[in-house]
Amino acid sequence: MKHFFSIIIFVFIISCNKERDEPNFYKNLHTGEILNKTEFEKFGNSLYKKNTDSIKKTSINFVFYKIEKSSDSIIQNFKYDLRIGDKYIVRANAYEKIGMKIPQRNFTSINGEKIIIGGKKNKPTLINLWFINCPGCIAEMPALNRLKEKYAEKVDFVSLTFEQKEDVLDFLKKRKFEFAHIVNGENFINEIGSYPYPENIFIDKEGFIRNIEGPIPSHKENEINHSIEYFEELINQLL
Repeated sequence: MKHFFSIIIFVFIISCNKERDEPNFYKNLHTGEILNKTEFEKFGNSLYKKNTDSIKKTSINFVFYKIEKSSDSIIQNFKYDLRIGDKYIVRANAYEKIGMKIPQRNFTSINGEKIIIGGKKNKPTLINLWFINCPGCIAEMPALNRLKEKYAEKVDFVSLTFEQKEDVLDFLKKRKFEFAHIVNGENFINEIGSYPYPENIFIDKEGFIRNIEGPIPSHKENEINHSIEYFEELINQLL
């Protein structure tokens, strides 16, 4: 079988809108080990080789956190997600809210549509947490639109943001995002979100959070397609 290897590197939200210094060292927050650039590259390749599956796809996502500086050293803190097929071997973050039951909540979209989240429903729900000035949020919208187009009749696709209605309407004049949009949702975001933004939350027909995923990568077509396939696996498990 043909192997698939995906290494995706994305920047955590604390540095979403800041220029980043070029690191000369990398600190593995899982182990405390500090690596130079060459060692970091070898670490990624070694991680893949040790976890290659002959059938299932292997994905490694490096998540970058706050940089540390000392004398002439710039140390990039990182963790990583390691997934084989749809099963995580290692996760960068702990998602304690997976398994949480959401009681029924009623919302109104910016278009006046009544939206129910949580409780027992005929369809599962995919919630995307985002905001206007988040590059990662904007970058994954085309892929999310592809999912909506394919599963529109089977899944409720909802975007949730703390932004104001007027600002979101203005944003949607310039960019295509086909989800049903709920604004001013900071309180509910705090209740269901873990590490925004962006964050994708999969809720089953009984109102339980079954999966929480970070952003879909946007810089390589094969990685985008792989992530969409993985999201489709998660959706099909909920149907």
